[in-house]
Amino acid sequence: MAAGMPAQPQQRRIVLPPHRVRAGRPWSVKAREWIRRNLFPSRNGTILTAVAVGIVGALLAGVIWFVFIDANWRVITDNRWLLFAGQFPREDAWRLWVGMAFVFGLIGLTYGTWSSLGRKDHLFVALAGAFVVFLMAHGGAALWSSLWFLGAVGVMYGAYYATVWMPRETSPQRTLQVRVVGALLAAALPIALIILLAFGGGELRRLDGFVLNLVLAPVGIAGGLVIAIPLAIGRASSMKAISWTCTTYIEVVRGAPLLGWLFVALFILDDVMPGPLIVRAMAVMAVFTGAYMAESIRGALQALPRGQFEAAHSVGLTRLQALRLIILPQALRISIPPIVGQAIAIWKDTTLVTVILPLRELKGNADSAIAQFEFTPYRLEVYVFVALVFWAVAFMMSRISQRLERTLGVGER
Repeated sequence: MAAGMPAQPQQRRIVLPPHRVRAGRPWSVKAREWIRRNLFPSRNGTILTAVAVGIVGALLAGVIWFVFIDANWRVITDNRWLLFAGQFPREDAWRLWVGMAFVFGLIGLTYGTWSSLGRKDHLFVALAGAFVVFLMAHGGAALWSSLWFLGAVGVMYGAYYATVWMPRETSPQRTLQVRVVGALLAAALPIALIILLAFGGGELRRLDGFVLNLVLAPVGIAGGLVIAIPLAIGRASSMKAISWTCTTYIEVVRGAPLLGWLFVALFILDDVMPGPLIVRAMAVMAVFTGAYMAESIRGALQALPRGQFEAAHSVGLTRLQALRLIILPQALRISIPPIVGQAIAIWKDTTLVTVILPLRELKGNADSAIAQFEFTPYRLEVYVFVALVFWAVAFMMSRISQRLERTLGVGER
């Protein structure tokens, strides 16, 4: 070092620990870790897992043996028209297929407008479609029935992809799309009935089998919701006369079972509502469902903070405008889970019309199929099929409810 130059400070070399880069692990390692963490976390957990696997394995083996070896499904394939449409004329079968295509197309429009189909949704459609095609793959009209069904599924996917690619941001096109789809949803049931019955199609009393279930349930659900909204608002009203009237209606209707009200439809409403018995059954189911839905909506109205009303009044909204634009949408959003629960309940209660009324829906026609001499020993197969059909529809309704809750953020703050 040269003389006169200041000494350079000696720099310390800091050695850092090597950075651990977590490389992507193969799926087999992840699967083993998940199994060890969730199925074999401890000695007691291992014992519970072994017991559960044994029980599930025994049940699964019994189900596979019954479905593929022991059961005789000819009772279903030979009576599929009886179960599906009952006494509906076969020459008008095209009406049922066109109505199905309309409903499937409406489902596609709805999903494409407000949601999207996920991988599980496509899998469910594929499995359900394969089951239906397998069910139809017997008999003289098997090819045409399968083509009609696949065409309806094609209409659903066509409507879905025609709307899902449209812009989702706020625009005049988006507003028009929402209004058109909403109007179609509101008019879905009348349009479906026109397809089934208009232009020489016959009368309502011809609706039979599974088709009758598919008509009664939407009428009960949609009509009940229309009745429930004013009932809930009226019961929460500060005007005593309106509140007492709505409360009396709700308590009286909920105080008797649906079977009792179906008796009313059969013996009492005949003088008030002369005409097809199915119309009286629809009215009773709508009135009954409306009373229960009204309580769900009233609870949602009471759950809203008082500041919502005050904020609406502070910006110059009238009470009716505040109710229509702010309060009621939030109440309906909160009450989606109980409303869907009631909708699933009324879907299953459509089987009660066979018990009281001279109407034959899916369960009633299943009893007729069993009554045939050659199919009497196959009672279990018929009831398993009926239970599977009702479960599939209820499962689809619950999935739609979950999707709607996630879209609207129900339960989130």
